[in-house]
Amino acid sequence: MEDVLSAVKSSNDDGSTFSIPTNNHMISEEHKLSFDEAINLAWSNDEWDLLSELVSSEGTPELFNYQHSLTGLTPLMVFAGRGRIGEMCMLLSFGADCNLRSKDGTTVLEIAERENQPEAAEIIKKHMDGSSSTEEQSILNKYLERVQPEIVDVVLIEQLIRKICTDSKDGGILVFFSGWDDINRAREKLLASSFFNNPSKFVIISLHSMVPTLEQKKVFKRPPPGCRKIVLSTNLAETAVTIDDIVYVIDTGRMKEKSYDPYNNVSTLQSSWISKASAKQREGRAGRCQPGICYHLYSKLRAASLPDFQTPELKRMPIEELCLQVFIFSNWRHKILVLINIILNDKMIKVKFVNIRICFEKLSNQINFKLFFFLVYLICFILYHFKLVLKVEKHPLNAISNLIQ
Repeated sequence: MEDVLSAVKSSNDDGSTFSIPTNNHMISEEHKLSFDEAINLAWSNDEWDLLSELVSSEGTPELFNYQHSLTGLTPLMVFAGRGRIGEMCMLLSFGADCNLRSKDGTTVLEIAERENQPEAAEIIKKHMDGSSSTEEQSILNKYLERVQPEIVDVVLIEQLIRKICTDSKDGGILVFFSGWDDINRAREKLLASSFFNNPSKFVIISLHSMVPTLEQKKVFKRPPPGCRKIVLSTNLAETAVTIDDIVYVIDTGRMKEKSYDPYNNVSTLQSSWISKASAKQREGRAGRCQPGICYHLYSKLRAASLPDFQTPELKRMPIEELCLQVFIFSNWRHKILVLINIILNDKMIKVKFVNIRICFEKLSNQINFKLFFFLVYLICFILYHFKLVLKVEKHPLNAISNLIQ
């Protein structure tokens, strides 16, 4: 990101893109109490939810650098002292001050070393040594004060593509977005520009699962001489396809992944940061068949804080849906036995049974479910009443998993 901002800034004489609104945020008493409580919970009890929520939701330097009213600890000191590398790098990228001292006179670097957090101490040293030039860091700080890193900046992308097209004559451009909304915003921004609205010079193609197959195949066709191809894609182009004429890749660092909301009991598709493995895959799309360049639209600190790999979907999503899909392909005798096992063994079935019944009704319309479940209840009642022994598994999921075998 630092290199991208410097490059784009050099091609804009007015520099208006990086102007900073002059806002003097005062910390209210309510915020002070909230931050004091959050810092206490995190430092003493390793309870991070409140502090992480406050830091991510309140985006001003005054709050990033808030010092505890009694100890003088800042959120950066707490994260560094407990080895929370991701949150620490996020605060550093937002411009948190490394030179502040707590009430006992220690800095964030000294706290990290005292608490035996060598990785955190090394990152802080590199940051304080000025691994990026002063001008680059200044531009980055101004930019991050103006925008939210979680939201794709289509203005910056449009200016970067314009600079690529100005500095080079040919070579396809591939831009990675998180989803269809971001692709549409970027496409509209490009088409609204007088520089890109000439179809004889630029062909803009959207690559998404919602796009018809015929349209998707256009990404593999080489444009005529003098025309540059710009592909706006999701992570579909990360590993699934290879576009041999792509020379430049712009990585926004965002992707959509399925997750489970336990409070609302629903599955959601949310935008999140990619992993280091995904970033390397996207970088590999640049110059797949010839030398190329990849631009990452996130800071070096953000890149260091990315997880090595994405959390597997099996750990993010409940497996009930998978079990039900397996269940409907089994024969009816097994289905009845499995349901009896679940009802007799799972104490949580009283809570989940209604949801499971709704899932069954959606998955198949072949039988009368009211009659089916009435018969199941009747069989269970008879078995329980006469103390009949039924060979069951220790957990209902084990019974369902046996259907696969």
